[in-house]
Amino acid sequence: MKYGMSLALFVGLSLLVGCEKKTEPAAEKKVASKEKAEPKEGGGKHDTWWCDEHGVKEADCSMCSAKAAKAFQDKGDWCKDHNRAKSQCFICDPKLQEKFAAEYVAKYGKQPPEPEGQKPDAK
Repeated sequence: MKYGMSLALFVGLSLLVGCEKKTEPAAEKKVASKEKAEPKEGGGKHDTWWCDEHGVKEADCSMCSAKAAKAFQDKGDWCKDHNRAKSQCFICDPKLQEKFAAEYVAKYGKQPPEPEGQKPDAK
């Protein structure tokens, strides 16, 4: 009887633990929710500090983050010709790239990757 109670208790606990709803770690939830809000341009990874694709901090990338884009548009900081924040438009003002690259160098001690499609002749 003693062993039967122990076995029943063990089986019951196993079922409770085994049927528990699994939750995603907070970091994964953050990335997943962020990706849902992002425009589908590019398709690079968006879970790091730096946006290799566009040459700015990921959290502020107006080309990857719909939230960032809206914030820049609300402030009137928008390049309609190139669909990005005017303050991040390396096509209109190539010198801006140096400003953002300096942030990367300060953090990592090396030059950032060359952003894609950011030259004046780019569409």
